[in-house]
Amino acid sequence: MIVENLTINRVVMHEVFQRKDGPNLVPPAYGKELEVLDTKALTHFGVRITDALSAQSKSIEMRIVKTGEGSVVGIARQLVLANDKDFPATSNQVADGLADAQKSRGIPGGMLLVFDGTVGSDEKPFVGVMKAEMQSGFQRRLAASKVVTEFLENIFLTPATRLYKLALFVADDVAVTNDTRWRCFVFDANITAARRENAAVYFYDGFLGCAFPENGKYETAKFFDLTKEFVRDRITDRDLRRDLGDALFAFVKVDQAPTFTSQQFGDAYLPPELRDPFNKFLESKKFPTDRAVIRDVSEMGGRLKRRKYKFGPDIEFSASPEAIRNGTAIIEEVPAADVAETEVKTWTRITIRRPVIEQL
Repeated sequence: MIVENLTINRVVMHEVFQRKDGPNLVPPAYGKELEVLDTKALTHFGVRITDALSAQSKSIEMRIVKTGEGSVVGIARQLVLANDKDFPATSNQVADGLADAQKSRGIPGGMLLVFDGTVGSDEKPFVGVMKAEMQSGFQRRLAASKVVTEFLENIFLTPATRLYKLALFVADDVAVTNDTRWRCFVFDANITAARRENAAVYFYDGFLGCAFPENGKYETAKFFDLTKEFVRDRITDRDLRRDLGDALFAFVKVDQAPTFTSQQFGDAYLPPELRDPFNKFLESKKFPTDRAVIRDVSEMGGRLKRRKYKFGPDIEFSASPEAIRNGTAIIEEVPAADVAETEVKTWTRITIRRPVIEQL
């Protein structure tokens, strides 16, 4: 999500606690009033939100599943319409929802910030929720012409992004009504881990009432096909074209992270001068370049099972990506020997480290 023109209006802070006594819920400590933040604090808070949601590989638009009055999006609707006096008490429901969702004793407590404001050039209303875990640290300050080092406990919202999770519910309408549609953007530093941690699941599923979008199959296949098209049509160097073909198979099929971004592929494999053209090419094809995509290859069929190589109009060779990657099959171009001037100057040598077992 590209966060622009973000304005924070009202903020309430609650505290949720880790469960200590078996499954028994520990009631939150509710914030009674709106927080009064000075300009420096408000700017710092806004930077945290902007940086988090702009981290493409760690933030994603999720599908809102629970939409009833008691759901987070239902409460968000109430909060946008609430006056300043009722805002803190209404936000208590959000703290209750998080405390209830933290069913495991392994989930730490922390501060829960509930806030609203506007975002985008059209200033659409949003409601945000952020869980920030506590930590300790040191600070240096000047006191009586002497520099003093102090140990601080229970500090939060430091630059350590792994210590907080964030969700922004953004309204589709400037004037919110009961019929307004909402979009939800979630940030979690662990959202791209090979194994989704339980904490992430409790946050986006149990608490927010969201689920990963169902368009991962379509978008993964579209990225694969568009990247192949870009490499085929825009890159003339044969060695680079072949290397990028191998990289694309590994990136889509072998990488086990549940999400990916086009920028990750470009930064890892494309020369710097091709990254911007690649991004513009994807945008021209309506592929999302400003957010993560769910990796789902379940409907790509045989496209990831075999690599096919063509040598002119009448010769083809195929192998599994694994055989190419582990060196069982080696394809290399070598200078041609004893050829006439009209013949090609480069041949292809294929080495198969296995015997022939069948002829088809």
